[in-house]
Amino acid sequence: MPATPVKCAGAPQKIAYLADELFREKGIRNKVDVNYYTALGKIFAIDKYANAMNEVARSRDIGVNTFHDLIEVDGAAKRATFKVLGSSPQAGETVTVPYEFLHVTPPMKPFDFIKSSAIVNAAGFVDVDKSTLQHTKYANIYAIGDCSSLPTSKTAAAAAAQSSVLKHNLLNQIRGTNAPAAEYNGYTSCPLVTGKNKLVLAEFSGYTGAPQETFFFNQAKEHAFSYWVTAEALPAVYWNSMVKGTWHGPATIRKFANPTGAN
Repeated sequence: MPATPVKCAGAPQKIAYLADELFREKGIRNKVDVNYYTALGKIFAIDKYANAMNEVARSRDIGVNTFHDLIEVDGAAKRATFKVLGSSPQAGETVTVPYEFLHVTPPMKPFDFIKSSAIVNAAGFVDVDKSTLQHTKYANIYAIGDCSSLPTSKTAAAAAAQSSVLKHNLLNQIRGTNAPAAEYNGYTSCPLVTGKNKLVLAEFSGYTGAPQETFFFNQAKEHAFSYWVTAEALPAVYWNSMVKGTWHGPATIRKFANPTGAN
């Protein structure tokens, strides 16, 4: 997991759980060391799910190395070098480890044509109000998704929720109406696959860190239903609704599936 924003914060660690499962099926897990390295200070940004993923990693004997930012890969020698971040006595030092198989989520950045434009913030993302998605300087510009400065995870789930806010506010501006602006609350989701038929379905606000779970059960627990939702239901939602602009996230479903916000 690099130090930069990435398209899905769960992607770097999913492979560790799937690899562990495969090695166990092949009867060779006792011959393999599985380690996860992240430039961040914990395994996942939201504490509820971080606690769950730490337990999954612990139960499967997967090493978790925080504040380790990958800076170099020597493919010929099969050695990976990490820079230690944070404030520990080792901060600033480099650590080189050997590997046989390396799965890397690369550092990411905005496209250069956006980063070099006049509409971005210091980090190179389109500078928009985090609630209305309207540009902080140019009223005729809105942004959602990966290119935006919104301080939440850059996932498809986030973009879907943002799209309804953008549509409402943009149409209000075009039509010249005085309807109240719609506001985005930072909702995003990250399915953390932990096996061939189970996962932890993280749903939360990237603004507050509070869980926003759609279903009545504790989604921080590994669950086959969560896997079914992600593997079977969401692809259909994506192709039949999201890409057509009619899927704005599960907020409506949540009213019926988890009306009390129990989790």
